[in-house]
Amino acid sequence: MIGTKLVERYQILERIGGGGMAVVYKARCTLLNRIVAVKVLRRQFSVDEDFVRRFRREAQAAASLSHPNIVNIYDVGQDKEVYFIVMEYVEGETLKDLIEREGPLDPARGVSIARQIASALYHAHANKIIHRDIKSHNVLIAKDGRVKVADFGIARAVTSTTQTFSPNSLMGSVHYFSPEQARGKVATEQSDLYSLGIVLYEMLTKTLPFEGDSPVSIALKHLQQTIPPAVQLNPAISPGLQAILDKLLEKDKSRRYQNALDLLGALRYWNSPAPDGHNPEKSEADDPESELPAFPPKKGWRSSVGKRRLITGLAVILGAAALVALAILGISSLAKRWEIKEIQVPSVVEETKEDAIALLEAAGFRNHILSETFHDTIPDGYVARQKPAGGQVVKQSRPIELIISKGPVLIEVPPVEGLDVRVAESNLLAKGLKSARVSEYSEVHEAGLVIRQDPLAGVGLPKNSVVSLVVSSGPRPFKMPGVVGKTLAEALEIMEGLMVEVRQVWNPRQGSSPGGIVTNQTPAGNEEVKPGDIVYLYLRPFNKIVKQVEVFLNPWEESRVKIVVKDAAGEEIVFQETISGRYSYSQTVTGWESGTISVYVNDGLVDKIPF
Repeated sequence: MIGTKLVERYQILERIGGGGMAVVYKARCTLLNRIVAVKVLRRQFSVDEDFVRRFRREAQAAASLSHPNIVNIYDVGQDKEVYFIVMEYVEGETLKDLIEREGPLDPARGVSIARQIASALYHAHANKIIHRDIKSHNVLIAKDGRVKVADFGIARAVTSTTQTFSPNSLMGSVHYFSPEQARGKVATEQSDLYSLGIVLYEMLTKTLPFEGDSPVSIALKHLQQTIPPAVQLNPAISPGLQAILDKLLEKDKSRRYQNALDLLGALRYWNSPAPDGHNPEKSEADDPESELPAFPPKKGWRSSVGKRRLITGLAVILGAAALVALAILGISSLAKRWEIKEIQVPSVVEETKEDAIALLEAAGFRNHILSETFHDTIPDGYVARQKPAGGQVVKQSRPIELIISKGPVLIEVPPVEGLDVRVAESNLLAKGLKSARVSEYSEVHEAGLVIRQDPLAGVGLPKNSVVSLVVSSGPRPFKMPGVVGKTLAEALEIMEGLMVEVRQVWNPRQGSSPGGIVTNQTPAGNEEVKPGDIVYLYLRPFNKIVKQVEVFLNPWEESRVKIVVKDAAGEEIVFQETISGRYSYSQTVTGWESGTISVYVNDGLVDKIPF
């Protein structure tokens, strides 16, 4: 393949990968002068017409996806018996290669990669596309660190023809199968999330949960055996992150995250000390004899009752200690204790302003400086930062500055309905907002225009909030008309106005034939196609037919002889002349494919010869 040019456009440069289904080449698109990746189907797939039909349909559906974490599909084509997909070229490596070289990955890095995969899945699921084969081999890491998920939509075509799988290809995928896929059930959004859970587990531990001698044995383990907790292999995994893994890898899909958006929300708090994002509280009744700490432990903004009790108790103990000191040491000794001491500053970040001041005063700090700031995650009225930080030892007289959160900055959502989706996304990004696309057919809006937005323009949202964009996919698909057996001219006339791109494939070459007969077409008749799709017409030249025509005449008078040929190329007068003094006249006539030869003498039809 190297050095060849597919459909006179894609110049194959070098092989860069391959799997059980296809071989991937680096290529140059000579039309747009850019580097692309071309995935060429292996021969055992390309000779299976049912598979090719599914493959083309699924790849074209995946081509509608447009997301920064999804490998874009630019074109789906055929050059003679070679079927191929043209994709975005990602310079980098697979996640599998990264794990093998650097694994286990730092939890923060693993979560960052998982977030980008989840974002890609959210976009695909919103467009009704399930990946079905999420694994570290199908995730690309670009040189700039961006994550790109490949092969969206293609797995569905492949899984319908599993007898053509190579053993290595199936062995690689089954490690990531969800229990429902292992049972042969239909894959869902939750199936993709289970597979993502396996990928996250692999990133954090550099191992896969289950191994076996065959795909069947591994699939059975996904169905029957409990996955060992990842924290046993990597103690750096926080309880919050382990809880996320546990939920992703539930065998019952109803107990998993129900969609990628729920998972993205959970991943924001992956480093929490407990699954719900804060330390579990222990009531006084559970441990009534516990010692009182130097200052109350931090518990966030969710509860402050126990904290106030501890503060009260601390004040009582400090007061009692002062009385004892007066009685035992006397006034002179107590005066020494009034000297400025150095004490530890308690941590009051994420406490309410009132509780933070009470904690500081209980610890001995009476001077406070208050200021305000916006904060994306800490609610209004809670401490966002403190100076000095908790845990530092400073003079008791030093003022403690508390920066109180005013909540997130609310950004007014701009109006983007009616704009090109790329312009709309750029406008939102400039405002500090993110976007998610959902496609919808429209007979009114051109493809790529925003039909609706949610929330509407003017609504206030925190920074990095997501605005949903319903984007036009253009008109609905329609049934492809069947043109097999038609002449090329007839086929082109039938497809005129369908807004499809017609490509002619001649076999053998046309030669001197004035036209051709359609012997096959892709997509086939009655298949669904969309405006802008490519239609291939496979043609053979007209058959050339030569006939010898003899006309009998009256030698004693002039005869006007006319011969008309009506065939696949049309109707034409091939001979017209006045003849005298002859009993007969012979003429060689050429026709194309099939038709009739009509012979006229003195404007009267004397013979009609079929051919």
